[in-house]
Amino acid sequence: MKKYEVIYNTYRDSILSGILKYGDRIDSIRECVKKRNVSKTTVETAYNKLVMDGFIASQEKVGYVVSMNSEQVLLHHEILDYSSSHKEKSYDYDFRVQSVSFDSFETTIWKRYMKNVLNDKKLMSSYGLSQGEYGLRQALCKYVYQNRNILCFPEQMVIGSNYQSLLYIFCGMLDKDRVVGLSTLVDEQAKQVFLSYGFHIEYLDPDHFIGDIQSKHVDVVYINTTCFSVNKQSMDEKMRKELTCLSNILILEDDYNGELVYASKIKTSLFSKNKNVIYFSSFSRLLLPSLRIGYMILNEEYTKKYCASFFGPTASKIEQIAFSQYIVDGYLQKHLRKLVREYKERHLYLKELLDTYISYPCVLDESHMAYWIECVVDEKKFMRLCELKSIAITYVKDQIGLSFASMNQELMKDGVIRLAEILKEC
Repeated sequence: MKKYEVIYNTYRDSILSGILKYGDRIDSIRECVKKRNVSKTTVETAYNKLVMDGFIASQEKVGYVVSMNSEQVLLHHEILDYSSSHKEKSYDYDFRVQSVSFDSFETTIWKRYMKNVLNDKKLMSSYGLSQGEYGLRQALCKYVYQNRNILCFPEQMVIGSNYQSLLYIFCGMLDKDRVVGLSTLVDEQAKQVFLSYGFHIEYLDPDHFIGDIQSKHVDVVYINTTCFSVNKQSMDEKMRKELTCLSNILILEDDYNGELVYASKIKTSLFSKNKNVIYFSSFSRLLLPSLRIGYMILNEEYTKKYCASFFGPTASKIEQIAFSQYIVDGYLQKHLRKLVREYKERHLYLKELLDTYISYPCVLDESHMAYWIECVVDEKKFMRLCELKSIAITYVKDQIGLSFASMNQELMKDGVIRLAEILKEC
């Protein structure tokens, strides 16, 4: 812990415990320097942070005094208690499918870009563009051309916090008499958007997808092309070609992690092959889940409709500007290459472990960085034993999802061995 943090924590804890009360004077900077044998800069840093966090204030002719009263102290305790009681539990072995490789993301670099934006008062003083910051849209146009062979212009692109919020915006432009086709495997978040708008929905079997579109008279299709089939595989090129050849069908392409390919060949995006495609993607799994930036690319017809509509911004302007610089300076492309190498190594290692210690059949879910094990167990007993062994997994309809994204090889091996022991008990 840094020296200024020690000073900060000492005063904060004294105020929150009631040792120091509202109006009490604390040591001057000079006195604190002498008592703790630290530099003036260290004390100033600690005191400035205490002032910013509302614990102390500077009074003329008095010095620094405690500014947090008893009601504020009580509220502070309630917030801390609530935060600790609702804190997500940590596990020794986190195999959950939503896991990501946190260590591979260079947070120091990201902090630098964020700091640069926060220091620019002019940028901070406006709401930002509803369609998304132009610099980011421009940078993303180059990115999608390099990685998904998509040729588009910044005017066609809309930035949002995630694909669901962008889908809500897009559905607001759709005629309400449209018949929407959804795969039977579509996720609940996407399904909820169409249901909330009241569209007539037809469900399409992935094994008879084209036939279902035609027989059910669907004219809008929403499809996750990177996790299309029952066995979690990407839509093959033959199906992509058949889909884009259908006339008078509007295709909403969710290209989830379409550029993050490490176990197969990269597939052609539908948008690059057909003018009746709207493209959706995001960066929550490529970067960090907490970094909420997604985008959609509109075709010519809906670009005109969007420009004539009234929408507000849904993504943080601060993050957008920082992200645009991150892309322009080449860090996103560098990070993508790093993840491809990392996930290629990790998925092969996990497959080797599963073949050695667990005999059940499994399939690779490349877009979610996970293997799914087909296994019928007593779900309650299985989940209880995993909890006792501090193993976090995803269990859905007799399938165990094991992500290889967030663990090193040593942890992965120990976790698989423990999981194998639990499966024997179940």
